[in-house]
Amino acid sequence: MKRELQALSILWLIIATLSGCTYNPFTTNNETTGSPAGAAIGAVAAGGGIALFTSSKPVIAVMGLGGGMLGYYVTTLRSDAAAILKADGQVYKVGDTIGIYIPTDNLFEANTADLLPQAGAILESAATVLGRYPKNNIIISGNTSGFGRARWEQRLSEERAKRIAAYLWSLGLNYFQGNSTDIRRLNYVGYGDYFPIATNMTNDGLRMNSRIQITSYPTNCNLHLDPRTASMNNMGGTDDSWADRPSVNRCNNSDEFC
Repeated sequence: MKRELQALSILWLIIATLSGCTYNPFTTNNETTGSPAGAAIGAVAAGGGIALFTSSKPVIAVMGLGGGMLGYYVTTLRSDAAAILKADGQVYKVGDTIGIYIPTDNLFEANTADLLPQAGAILESAATVLGRYPKNNIIISGNTSGFGRARWEQRLSEERAKRIAAYLWSLGLNYFQGNSTDIRRLNYVGYGDYFPIATNMTNDGLRMNSRIQITSYPTNCNLHLDPRTASMNNMGGTDDSWADRPSVNRCNNSDEFC
């Protein structure tokens, strides 16, 4: 019984500390921080689990703190995406791939590629989310509702994707991986109404189909799929034609050859 009480006391101390770090009682806007609940759940899960196998208070404390920090980190993704979610957008994460979906009626004037005043905050939120993975490639795709003529919608979707790419570039998302000279891809494309995600027979469906999608995904070099790595690991990539190209290290200079 004494052991359980000691473990609970340590966990409550960790929870109180992390919650204090994640919540500011002097402001009503705490969207820029992680969730105290996430930190608390992480601390309880990690610290409580380790307490079942050991009575060492330092070990319980360290694991509880680590779990709390992990819970806090995960919830900060939602905090970074606050403006996107407020605009009825979505953010999802699969491994090191980040996907962002934003309805165009919260970004552009109707039937144009002119940004609305509130678009700045939404795109700054997107840039913050994308900045979590500074080495990833980025592709921005424009999609339309299918309500207009196909050729016109194709052109409009590309102009919108180009405008978003330019705005993100102005926020520091460019061809370079973070602050290094390593190159990544930053592309945009207009798909028109070729990839609907809902029926265009309802207003809600039309709104869902008219969207900007931003996908951040690892480069081939970061996935270790470049020819040099493939050859060294006997993965069938034995074509050494890359050696005759101007750059010594393809991963550090152009993802095109990775």
